[in-house]
Order: sequence, then C-alpha cells, then structure tokens
Amino acid sequence: MEDEVRQLNVELEERVRQRTAELATANKELETFTYSVSHDLKAPLRGIDGYSRLLLDQHHDQLNEEGRLFLNNVRQSVDKMSKLIEDLLTYSRMERRSLQNQGVDLERLVATILDERKADIEAMGMTVAVSLLGLSVRADAEGMAIVMRNLVDNAIKFTRDSRPPTLSIRGTAAEKSVILEVTDNGIGFDMQFHDRIFDIFQRLQRSEDYPGTGVGLAIVHKAMQRMGGRIWATSSPGQGATFYLELPR
Repeated sequence: MEDEVRQLNVELEERVRQRTAELATANKELETFTYSVSHDLKAPLRGIDGYSRLLLDQHHDQLNEEGRLFLNNVRQSVDKMSKLIEDLLTYSRMERRSLQNQGVDLERLVATILDERKADIEAMGMTVAVSLLGLSVRADAEGMAIVMRNLVDNAIKFTRDSRPPTLSIRGTAAEKSVILEVTDNGIGFDMQFHDRIFDIFQRLQRSEDYPGTGVGLAIVHKAMQRMGGRIWATSSPGQGATFYLELPR
C-alpha cells in the first residue's frame, strides 16, 4: 500500500512539473505575442498616420474636398486601430502581470482620475458627486486605477446626451469588504445582456453612435478577478446604470 501511494506521489509530482513547464512556455509565447503586437503592428500604423498627415499638411491645396475627406478617414481608422491595440495589450498584461495588493486610498485615487478627465467633464457640464471619505481597499494600485478610469470613461461616453449628465461614485464598508457604486444617468442597458457587457469585443450599441473598442469592461472584469474582487451591474434602458465593485478591506 505504501509503495502504491509513493508511486502515485511520484506520478503526481511529475505531472505538476509538466504542467508548470507548459504554463511557463505559454506565458513566454504570450509575452512574445504581446511584444509583436506592441511593436510590429503599431509601427506600420504610425507610418500610415504620418504620411497621411504630411499629405494633408503639405499638399492641402492640391487635394480636393473628397481627397481630404478620404485622408481624414484614414487617420481616424488608424487612431481607432491604435486604441484597440492598446486595449488588447492592457487586457493581455492584466491577465499575466504580477499584482501587488496593498492599501489603496479610494478617495485619492478617484480624485486623481477625475482631475485627468476634468476637461471632458467640464465641457459636457457633468455633475459629479463623490462619497469615499476614509475608504480604502486591498488591491493592486495600478489595476484599481485601470478599473476606475475605465468606469469613469464609460460614464462620460454614455451620458453625453443626458441633461444634465451626472456621475456618482460612493462606497460603503462592510465587515471584510468595501462595495463601490459607480452610477450614471446615461443610456443604460437591458439586464438580459448583463453578462455580455463584460465579454471582450461585446457591444450593445453601434460604434458609429458610441465610439470605443469593446474591450474596456472586459479589462475591468479581468482586473477585478485578478485582485480577488467581483463586479456586477444594474440598469434599464434610458435609466442609467450602476456598476458595483466589491473588494477586500
């Protein structure tokens, strides 16, 4: 009996070593892919944008209105592709990066992000209310910043036609966790699509109406998973949305 147990342990250890080696290989391949996306794909885009800009600047008078329109469309497409690549890189890095969970001051973090978006917020006349005094969570500082930045950007994008647009960020402390609520009065969504909104490349609106890459909320979901938290939302069409984040204290 002891010999059988010993043999099983040896086999189990060998399987663990094999799986560890396979995981290391997969991570190396992902790292190589990420580098390729970052450099090999973005370099041609920079060239396309640069030459398009030169044509518009240096040959403006030689181009007719249609030609200028075509070149501007090229530049807009390049910008959209560049943003998509950046979001895919962020998603990939969030999957494999080493996280350092520590105390994160939520009030300070949100204040920094709102200051970054101050021009957009003021331009659209958005009313912002924050209630996070004294709240902190155990999370990766960079990961938490990515989460909140995406949610604020989401609110700015989908409240642009609201009068006035509003954003509320508040938090409550439970015994072992903190729950954040990020609420806007934007276009909202049907709850039957709740799970889809956190899937990569899933969009509930046309990109022509609300530009974006369809990756932002997938990044948020991935970051919350990696930090040991969870995210969910409540909404109804035309009534805004509330995103809930739960993280350990």
